[in-house]
Amino acid sequence: MSSKTVDKALSILDVFTVETPTWGLRELARNLDMNHTIVHRILTTFEDKGYLYCNPETKKYELGIKFIELNNVVEEHLNISTMIQPIMKEIAVKTGESVVLTVLDEEEGVFVKIVESEQKVRFAESVGKRSALYIGASHKIILAHLPEELQNKIIDEGIESQSKQIPSKEKLMERLETIKREGWCFSEGETFDDVAACSVPLFDSKHQILGSLSIAGPKYRFSQQEGEEKLPALLENVEKLNSILSKVNFPSRRNYLTKKFI
Repeated sequence: MSSKTVDKALSILDVFTVETPTWGLRELARNLDMNHTIVHRILTTFEDKGYLYCNPETKKYELGIKFIELNNVVEEHLNISTMIQPIMKEIAVKTGESVVLTVLDEEEGVFVKIVESEQKVRFAESVGKRSALYIGASHKIILAHLPEELQNKIIDEGIESQSKQIPSKEKLMERLETIKREGWCFSEGETFDDVAACSVPLFDSKHQILGSLSIAGPKYRFSQQEGEEKLPALLENVEKLNSILSKVNFPSRRNYLTKKFI
């Protein structure tokens, strides 16, 4: 199999997201500007191997159960749940809000672990959701700790895509400086309209930014002042989490982000 074929196959998998979990053959080929015969051949191979499933009624494709198996392999290898779940659960109980572990992957942040609040109205999102690093506290705290050249690149791309979360490059860069200096970030209505969050950074063994830990909940009960009051519950567990994460080799794509611009 040629590298071009592999690239095409992976580009097909990349379009299956939380926002667009299903695709028809022709709309997929049109979206990727790819010959529909080639797309059909790749889709059939993925379906045969269990990576994709074609709904017999809608004739649309969705991710298959094979990815659940692979996710379990990753979790077992990293042992994330065993090591981190008790800490996140303790924070959730103490603050009454959901706790989110976000990891840097390429130029995005990915939710890799969520412990939901026990309250009826709570932050409840899908593990695996990706967002740009200029959106929301859990992502901005990561962006604040990246090299300035990379910050410029990511923000310029956000401006080019007309992101409403960037009022101006100057204001956002100033905000990132403040976030890095203060060591935490608060946001509301950015990632989700009705959700607020406060976040702190997490680092690997080389003290390079790995991700963030956040408390998230509905805006009506989670003001910035309340975020500041809940912040100690995060800060008192940061060293413990950093110690655990420094011993884990996360399979996230971030090395080139920290090396290329240093």
